[in-house]
Parts: sequence; structure tokens; C-alpha cells
Amino acid sequence: MRLEDCICVGIIGSPHGVKGYVKVRHFTESHEGVTAYGEVFNDKMEKIILEFKGLSKNLGIYSIKDITNRDLAESFRGKKLFVKKINLPSLTNGEVYYFDIIGLNVIDKDGNQNLGTIKNILNFGAGDIAEIISNKGDFFVPLTPNDLDHIDNKKGTIFLSNFGKWQNINK
Repeated sequence: MRLEDCICVGIIGSPHGVKGYVKVRHFTESHEGVTAYGEVFNDKMEKIILEFKGLSKNLGIYSIKDITNRDLAESFRGKKLFVKKINLPSLTNGEVYYFDIIGLNVIDKDGNQNLGTIKNILNFGAGDIAEIISNKGDFFVPLTPNDLDHIDNKKGTIFLSNFGKWQNINK
């Protein structure tokens, strides 16, 4: 198995208490997603066995197998947590995972103009935004039904409508 076959679901923060527990910031919909999708690995593909203990300020509190004190827990600070992509739930109703659309070509909805490539998906609380890089400069487009026409995964392409209003917004 390779790291490319996995997705980062969280990152270990500071120790919590004296028993070796750690705080985990989750990148899933909830803290439960960190352990809900099968085995958890670090970036060296070493298995990490976590047990959920509770929440503290929206961070999951976990024990790590064989880690029994604060000093040992401190050595895990900053470690990213990964699960196999194949274990993620199937999506419905046109939903996609971010990692499936990053790197896709962006085309206008009529297929006439190549607009660039999706570099990243951002979310600052008001919805998903695609960061698009192009030879005319980078721009951002909200991924809403009004602006996203459709995705063709077989062609590796996202078709956008209304892109003109976003392409020149910073000028």
C-alpha cells in the first residue's frame, strides 16, 4: 500500500491529560470519521490504533495503543492520520470527494474554452470554492449548482457555467 492510496483524515495535536491521550483535529465531517473508515496509518504507513475517549473544544480525544503517558503522547504531536481511500463511503447525488476533482481540467459549459486546472478546494465556512490556476492568472469559483455545470470523471474535466464573473473578479 502507498500513501497515494490514502487520504488524510486528521492531525494529532497536543497531549490531553497525563494518561497519554492526544487531541486530534479531524478533516472529516465529524470526529468519528477519523476511525470510522478502517485502519489508521501515519505518513510512513505504520498502523496507529486509536480509541475515541471524548471531545474537547471540537477536538477528538483519543488514546493510542501502548501510549500510556504524556511524554510518549507528545512524540505524536503534528503526525497526520491517514485511511485508505477505498474504505471511504460511496457517494450519491453527484457528490465528489475533493481529492477526486483536484487536478481536473476546467472547461466552460459548452466545452469551447479551457479555463485552467483545479489546484485546491477551499472552504471558509460559506461553501466550497475551487482555486483554478490558468495561464491568464488564478481565480476562484464557488462550487454551487449555479456555477458548476457538471463533472465528467472519465474525461477528467469539470464544466463551469458563469465562469466569466469569477475570472476577472480580482482585476
